[in-house]
Amino acid sequence: MKLVILAIFIGISLFGADLPGSKDPAGMKRYEGSEIIGYRQARFDEYLLPLGRQVTYTPLVFQKSQKVEGLVSRYTYLAPQGRTPTEVMQNYKLEFTRLGLVTMYEKGASDQGWFGPTFGDIENEDDLGQILSYNESQERLLVGRSKDAQPTYYEIFVTSYKDGIIPPRLAKAVAKDRTLAEIIVIVPQKLEQKMVFVNAEEMKRSITDTGKVTLYGLYFDTDKDTMRADSAPTLEEIAKLMRANPQMKLRVVGHTDNQGMTAHNLELSKRRAAGVAQQLISKYGIAASRLDSFGAGLYAPVASNQTQDGRAKNRRVELVAW
Repeated sequence: MKLVILAIFIGISLFGADLPGSKDPAGMKRYEGSEIIGYRQARFDEYLLPLGRQVTYTPLVFQKSQKVEGLVSRYTYLAPQGRTPTEVMQNYKLEFTRLGLVTMYEKGASDQGWFGPTFGDIENEDDLGQILSYNESQERLLVGRSKDAQPTYYEIFVTSYKDGIIPPRLAKAVAKDRTLAEIIVIVPQKLEQKMVFVNAEEMKRSITDTGKVTLYGLYFDTDKDTMRADSAPTLEEIAKLMRANPQMKLRVVGHTDNQGMTAHNLELSKRRAAGVAQQLISKYGIAASRLDSFGAGLYAPVASNQTQDGRAKNRRVELVAW
């Protein structure tokens, strides 16, 4: 007996029940008859892609993962009555094929892993109650990317409602065994630089007043210690500061948010801080005896890691006088 999978995606919504202001991901079709019940339009952020089952939830750690950054958008769909998680996910797999995406990770219903609780922040922000959280046996997960040099990333999570709080606005729509799909898309985009550049004079003033200066104008490739070319203006100002103040000695301290494994973040922050110091020594002629580096990882936040804006503030480099 052959199993026939019917692709029933459509490109244009044929119904008017979508969340006001929402729309489908660019270029990706929806499962026919689905309604958008949760939505966040794209904005610049960092996202932790799961490439293995979760290890801990607080902080969120997976057996394998990849940090990516760009314009992050998300979409929560309520599938039509009677449609199963299996057929909805199979159609999304066909959509992956149509778009020519590379599958990076796939978790079937019988595979180990409970991903529902990892969407808690999304449920809270979009007033979705707990409709994605508590049906481990019906979960499917698909993670992929485009083949571009700077790829677009996709995470598809499909489950069905079993238990947990249903918000009042969805009380008449969400019932036991109703299938849901959560889609997260990360499109490559550099951070728009606003109020991040600090000149030498401002650096000196901050160091004089507080003993340190916080910098957001030093950029690295995602989850790497490779410094990007657009860091040059800030590096030049640091060098200018140190040339104008020949007795000044600085510690370069790297900081991260709390996403990912603690040990990895500590090591990454250490390597990034050392990379900044090395750039100042090798390219700008600052004496090595005037520079030191340290990686603080996630241990000295300046804002809450529970929000995206807070995590962005925590990803920084500080120059500390010594």
